[in-house]
Amino acid sequence: MRRSAAIMLAAAWLLPGPARAQDSVPVRVIRDLRNGSYVVLIRGDTMLAITQQMARQSLTLNADLAGARQEAAAKDSLLRRYEFAVQWYDSTVTRQRKLIAELDSLYRGYRDVAAGYKRLSGEPWLTFTGGLGATGKDHRPSILMGIGIRRVLLWGFLQEANAGGGVGVSLRLF
Repeated sequence: MRRSAAIMLAAAWLLPGPARAQDSVPVRVIRDLRNGSYVVLIRGDTMLAITQQMARQSLTLNADLAGARQEAAAKDSLLRRYEFAVQWYDSTVTRQRKLIAELDSLYRGYRDVAAGYKRLSGEPWLTFTGGLGATGKDHRPSILMGIGIRRVLLWGFLQEANAGGGVGVSLRLF
């Protein structure tokens, strides 16, 4: 019995549509909408019946929406990368400004050192100093002589009964 029922079902399934028995489902149109769709009541459920064109448009809109979401996600990812790059560039600019300030300070220091060397180069590196004078009560003549190497001075004085020497430094006051 089972085998014959299965064969009959298979044969009924293979038959063309009108030859098969169909269930009758009660459908009642509740409202006709302006866009060509209907609000219908089937077995107690309220449903929306749409045309094939509306269904295609809905599927196209869903596909467009999915594509737009993917594009938005890609653009969000790019925005995050751009924001990271901007932060990195800002920190690089900050570091460069600090380095520029340090280099400027070093440049001014070296410039001052160079100015000092130029000032020293304008001074003679070897000098001779001489003079005549008198010492004590006898007022006999004495000779004062000195040699200067840059700012270090060596002096000596000679007199008939006296002699001596000295070391000094020459400092610029003005």
